Amino acid sequence: MISTVEALYNRTAIGLAHQMKCNYPAFNGNTLDLEKHILKSLAEKENFDDFITYIKNPRRQTEAFIRAEVKKYIFTDHKDEAVIILNKNVHDINTTVSQALFTATQKVQTQSGYTDTWLKEFFSALNDNLTLDPICSQNFSDIKDFDFLRRETEKGFASIIEQMRSISLDKMQESRLKPDEILVDQLCKHCWVKCPFCSAICTNTIEDHKDDDHSVPFHRPNGIQGWHYKGTVELCITFCTTNVSSDLKFYPYHNSEKSIPYKEYRNGGPEYKTWRITPDGSKLSYWKWFVCRFQNKLEKHYNRKFQGRGEIPDDWKTISKEEAIQSLDEMGFSDV
Repeated sequence: MISTVEALYNRTAIGLAHQMKCNYPAFNGNTLDLEKHILKSLAEKENFDDFITYIKNPRRQTEAFIRAEVKKYIFTDHKDEAVIILNKNVHDINTTVSQALFTATQKVQTQSGYTDTWLKEFFSALNDNLTLDPICSQNFSDIKDFDFLRRETEKGFASIIEQMRSISLDKMQESRLKPDEILVDQLCKHCWVKCPFCSAICTNTIEDHKDDDHSVPFHRPNGIQGWHYKGTVELCITFCTTNVSSDLKFYPYHNSEKSIPYKEYRNGGPEYKTWRITPDGSKLSYWKWFVCRFQNKLEKHYNRKFQGRGEIPDDWKTISKEEAIQSLDEMGFSDV
């Protein structure tokens, strides 16, 4: 059971989460749409540490993105709308309680019931519309005038309603149920398995999809995950989709002594056999721009170099940030 104020917080949190899920572009699509908006945000901010977090721990960065967007939506961009939802819920709770008090009193007077019957009817009238802390019937055991009981209870709720009318959106952050947590729970229920070569996230909407292989529409240059040519400091610049159509080989793990042809990558071990990587030429300009923009930081992060076989092609260096963001539209669905 919860208090009336907590009920207000919960209703408002659910209402705001629902509104954002329906109307906010980053949240009203599928998993791929959300990823596009995250990638756009990362490019706009150009924070290398956030990029690395997304590559290494995509769920953590996704949750951080959701929370930041919810905060901006509620407290900045759509604050007036959020206040309207909060105030409407105060009005609705007041109406629900008043109606339940009237219904309970009318039924008990008609049926000649007792105080515990009145309380039972009161909470029954609230039903699923509102869940409140229970009231002990012993506190009202001597009361026979149910109109008086209704009026006194209304007075008690009136002070609570006044308290709720003074509640600000900021106070909602103290609630147990928060809109950002609701959206994190809803939007993060999908597969989080990463490609063993480039860390691209499987786009399957089912968390444990045992009957289907993991897959993504676009892979990334393997060097951003730290892949390099064995025995050298040369970071790999090639994409997974190109590698699996080549005659090249790879070492599945850092301590592997035997190399495996990319065309037989599924034989690399448990991490590899559940992935379906289609041999094609699909390469997002976004990741080419990323490698060029953060070349020095990537090299420092992995203590290796984009040189030799991993030298960055000249045409990659001409891609602008705007072109990189625009290339995200190739991932399909809505524009970012």
